[in-house]
Amino acid sequence: MLALLALVAAAAAPDAATLQQGWEAYRPALDARAKYPFRLDAAAWAELAQGRVYRRRDRLDGTDRVLGVRWIAADLDTTWVAVQDPHGDDYVDGYVHEELPGSTFQQRLLYQRIALPWPLQARQWVILVQNNLGLIGQTQGAVWERTWDLSDRRGAKAEDPKAVWLPVNEGGWFLARVGGGTLLGYHVRTSVGGVVPDEAAVRWSFSTLTKMLERIAGRTGWVREHYTGDHAPLRRPDGTEIDRFGG
Repeated sequence: MLALLALVAAAAAPDAATLQQGWEAYRPALDARAKYPFRLDAAAWAELAQGRVYRRRDRLDGTDRVLGVRWIAADLDTTWVAVQDPHGDDYVDGYVHEELPGSTFQQRLLYQRIALPWPLQARQWVILVQNNLGLIGQTQGAVWERTWDLSDRRGAKAEDPKAVWLPVNEGGWFLARVGGGTLLGYHVRTSVGGVVPDEAAVRWSFSTLTKMLERIAGRTGWVREHYTGDHAPLRRPDGTEIDRFGG
């Protein structure tokens, strides 16, 4: 069964015109409501129609933003569970995570820290993660957007006085019902500060996009059999619980 589901996840994408028309049908809502209403050119749609990850680097003042997009042959719920489910992933050594008091599902305040190879100091940051309820409502649930920005909140129990605070960290996910599947996008803009140049951080982020999005696409078959029974509930960005899959 798992092999069959993996084949379904790898099904051929619709043609470029279908993908583009599906995304652009949401353009009025994207322009009015999305925090990041990305536009893709003809070359991007052609690449996505071939089942590949499209990557882009947006040149900005300061550090740049990188964007990765992939079309996935799964519905929004399945794709979101593949993104959010904490099981079955490789453990990240040296990563610390703490949810801060006052955090809610719609406005999560998260302290995070990660160790870097010696002699670099660990990096730490606090982000405010928000779900775009306005976009979800205007598209009748067809487009989801979750974004994060740096917060100046401090006071996490796990704070490290020797770690460097990130000067820039923003990004997000978007999912859209397109072409009988899901158009999944991830973007990030970060600077790690200290002696590490911004260019090194941008290049590293850009280099990880393909592997990350392909991993999520590959997980869509697995989560259909994993997110079942008494699995802890996962919720859509609008807060509603995703029903367990049949298994």
